[in-house]
Amino acid sequence: MSAKAIHEVTGKNLLNKFLQDEAVKNKYAVVTPGTDWSKLVAENPWLETEKLIVKPDQLIKRRGKLGLIKVNTDLSGVKEWLGNKLGRDFQVGRAVGKLKHFVIEPFVPHQQNEEFYVCIYSHRHGDTILFHHEGGVDIGDVDTKAVKMEVEVGNSTTLDSIKTKLLVKVQDGKKDVLARFIEGLYKVYVELYFTYLEINPLVVTGDKVYILDLAAKLDQCAEYLCKLQWGDIEFPPPYGRDALAEESYIADLDAKSGASLKLTILNKSGRIWTMVAGGGASVIYADTICDMGGASELANYGEYSGAPSEGQTYEYAKTVLSLMSGAPSEGQTYEYAKTVLSLMTQEKHPEGMCL
Repeated sequence: MSAKAIHEVTGKNLLNKFLQDEAVKNKYAVVTPGTDWSKLVAENPWLETEKLIVKPDQLIKRRGKLGLIKVNTDLSGVKEWLGNKLGRDFQVGRAVGKLKHFVIEPFVPHQQNEEFYVCIYSHRHGDTILFHHEGGVDIGDVDTKAVKMEVEVGNSTTLDSIKTKLLVKVQDGKKDVLARFIEGLYKVYVELYFTYLEINPLVVTGDKVYILDLAAKLDQCAEYLCKLQWGDIEFPPPYGRDALAEESYIADLDAKSGASLKLTILNKSGRIWTMVAGGGASVIYADTICDMGGASELANYGEYSGAPSEGQTYEYAKTVLSLMSGAPSEGQTYEYAKTVLSLMTQEKHPEGMCL
């Protein structure tokens, strides 16, 4: 399982499409440095008529505590707030990156006692559903506060089990609507191969459920199964680390191939580079290197599998070797890659020895 984080708007769009009427559909508008505001407003006329909330959508945790959320404002307030943030450097912990992907949504007025917390995550034996009756930015340590419901592989949830195991401290008037939402959410979680899905806060006003803040990960290995449901999914890099040109190039090759070609640069100055055939083998190699104390020197993670063509394997090898050797001349990289590729594609003896 390769769990990859997705944009908040990507997760909300998937829930918009595959949840039925368990929650209010999310409206949102994405803002980047190149956004044409007049076009954005024309496509989303609610921007001029509703109170708004704006925040970055770049895999940043605790945005509220970092001052990265503006609530209950209008369009002019959004533009003013973005004026000194959009395209600017911002430090989160030790990571420094540019704020360049924001989302604007309608502001949902509500009371503190209408905020809840729900999270689903996968592990070896099944899935765990966490729930807490007091959500929001000050929720604290959810692992100790939240109640848990374990769902073993192959099993499902029921409304009664959700009510009795998760919603004990919820007011009776909200139990039915919350149980129905959690049941529908878990079905979508399983069907779309999510590996992590956190909503905080989840707001319930009357009989309406609103998904305000969301963080999610998908199992990238299920892309071939879920291509139609997912559509074109972007897996953004962690905040503060933009994708290198070489990573983008391999991702483009992967998208055009029936084979699997993956490359992530962990430390461009690292001395340990891997070029492994097979997703399972690549994980074992990376884990072994880390177990032996080489984590700080591990330069990359990647794999090629699924019978890529000789040309695709050559391009993959050339890219890795050019990074590894400090971008030598094209001629040097070509000869080096050609030599390695020729060794890799020699006829094999039945017992595994090159002939």
